[in-house]
Amino acid sequence: MDIRVQLPEDIAKDLNLLRQLPLLVGNNRSIRLEDVATIEIGKAPGQIQRINQSQVYLIAGTLTEGAKLGDAFAQTKAVLTDFKLPPGVTIMPSSTEETNQLLQNTLKILGALATFLVFVVMAVQYNSWIDPLVIMFTVPLALAGGVFGLYLTKTSVGATVLVGAVLLVGIVVNNAIVMVEFANQIYIERELTRRQAILEAAPQRLRPILMTTITTVLGMFPLALGIGEGSEFLQPLGIVVFSGLSLATFLTLIIIPCFYSLLHELFEKQKPQTPLTALPESSSNLISKE
Repeated sequence: MDIRVQLPEDIAKDLNLLRQLPLLVGNNRSIRLEDVATIEIGKAPGQIQRINQSQVYLIAGTLTEGAKLGDAFAQTKAVLTDFKLPPGVTIMPSSTEETNQLLQNTLKILGALATFLVFVVMAVQYNSWIDPLVIMFTVPLALAGGVFGLYLTKTSVGATVLVGAVLLVGIVVNNAIVMVEFANQIYIERELTRRQAILEAAPQRLRPILMTTITTVLGMFPLALGIGEGSEFLQPLGIVVFSGLSLATFLTLIIIPCFYSLLHELFEKQKPQTPLTALPESSSNLISKE
């Protein structure tokens, strides 16, 4: 247990009494405080802060309007790097920066897990891995759009950006699912080729895809503009979803039909054809008689 002793206030305020303060040094001997210390009037902090029993001085501040947290950390590190510290003084990392970094690492894992689970669910539903692979091609298209939007708006990557990326993965695959599912129905019902099926499915699914995209994009537009009090915290999320979904939808209508026909033609040609088994002669005679 930490035991701290404290002088009475009347002694602590009198310099002469402080100088005469006895200190026990062992063998029942005592010395005066002025023998080992220089006592003078000076300025001291109003309170002493400690972390892990070490005295610290906390530097805190608030971001100005339009400032970014990542830029603030970079500027602070640049100043502290050039600052010469006295012996025994070290710089502790910012708790906010550590929390932000931990959150970013966690969201990266969650994003990868979300993508994997989306692929597994679709593979089970389609009973094939070709169609889920075609649909998952929309994910890099959406992320490319999100990065492009961040670059245009000069928005730094933070926790809200990664949350928007995870949200974008779940939204953007819907358009490809609508197109691929309808193409498979045409392929089975009308017995067309994969290319003919996707060429008929894409124009017919254009209106539902555009309606879904436009409603989502317009809903995210005010958030991407940062309108309202406190909106600067969620603005990166709106930018990622707005730009990523806009570009991914445009590219989905062009690239997904190409990948759908190419991958199916490539892998279906590699499947071995099951040879027909000749019926025995007796079975053939029996069928002809019936």
